[in-house]
Amino acid sequence: MFPMAANVLQIIRRAEIPLSKAEIADEAGVSLSAVSVHVERLIHEKLIKLSHIGESSGGRKPKQYSVNPDYGLILSIVMGSSFVQVAFTNFDCDILCLKTSPIHISDGPEKVLSFTNRLAEQLLEQYKLNKSSIKGIGIGIPGPVDFSLGIPIAPPIMPGWDRFPIREYWAKLYDCPCYVDNDVNVMALGEYTKGLNFTTENLLFVKIGTGIGSGIVYDGKLYRGTTGSAGDIGHFDTGRDQICWCGNKGCLEAVAGGKAIVSKGKELALAGKSGFLLTRLQDHGELTLDDIGAGLLKLDPMAVELVRESGTVIGQVLASVVNFSNPSLVVLGGKVSGFGDLFLAAIRQSVYQRSLPLATRNLQINKSVLGDTAGLTGGAFMTIDQLILQATDDDGNHFLN
Repeated sequence: MFPMAANVLQIIRRAEIPLSKAEIADEAGVSLSAVSVHVERLIHEKLIKLSHIGESSGGRKPKQYSVNPDYGLILSIVMGSSFVQVAFTNFDCDILCLKTSPIHISDGPEKVLSFTNRLAEQLLEQYKLNKSSIKGIGIGIPGPVDFSLGIPIAPPIMPGWDRFPIREYWAKLYDCPCYVDNDVNVMALGEYTKGLNFTTENLLFVKIGTGIGSGIVYDGKLYRGTTGSAGDIGHFDTGRDQICWCGNKGCLEAVAGGKAIVSKGKELALAGKSGFLLTRLQDHGELTLDDIGAGLLKLDPMAVELVRESGTVIGQVLASVVNFSNPSLVVLGGKVSGFGDLFLAAIRQSVYQRSLPLATRNLQINKSVLGDTAGLTGGAFMTIDQLILQATDDDGNHFLN
């Protein structure tokens, strides 16, 4: 694909509404005639479509164009430590069908990926989708990733996955490219592109689940850093004494992550400080984040304090990040973010109290718009982005087929 055709396609897919050729030319900074050639090529390849006829401003009514969502399918997968989401999206990143299932990421890549593929095959059969229509696969995993190679690098909660060739594994099953990234990166991308419609150029997406991590969108682009480890705030030092799995003391996720909240809740229950949590522990044999959430709804004092304390510590770390990077938006996602206004208020209070006034002048701190589907949407968007980038490296007559 010619670089200009790729640029035109990217402008159209990033637009909130269908665009005319004149609007595309204005955005691209080139002549109308230059844009027209590439618009016609993209229509011929069925990558875009005529969407509307606009209002006349005195001359001929302008034709307006948008991405053709039916160009093909994207298989989008997001893995957590204890669950996997599998979805198919259209070429505009709309989720067509979705399955979520429990897994144990520690079971290793062969077992987990084989199970994940079975879920994808079930969706294909259930919704009568054509496997040959799949143009690409996007995967988010809960660990560090070398994006250029599509492999995990020493992922701490994924034993047996280090340098496993995830991309090549899927290439054996599907005749299309596969791209692998950190789960929080694809969540940030999904929130920025489809949750916020590209309206916020600088944002930090913070996932608070079993652990804590963040994805960074800077100047409208996902920022991975030199080696792909940007955003790993889970190991910021909080000054506490809790030992983290990494061997250090006081890491943020060891103090305020979901696993830490549950561990503290169990201690409080066994110490007789929370009758509610003790009952849940005795009934189920273990505590989970759902039990902590249930305690919040019952206004159990210890559950309330655990959640408030977690939010306060996370906010203290985020205050340093806000002072350093000056985002306009901090988005909260992950299971713990579902603890509601109490948790959100604790984070906000810490951030606004500890950040410089200039850094927080226009800062907003909100829950994710897309919620549980942010990663799936972002994985699809990332995949299409990479398909377009790859196509520009081929000959000019090659598109995305």
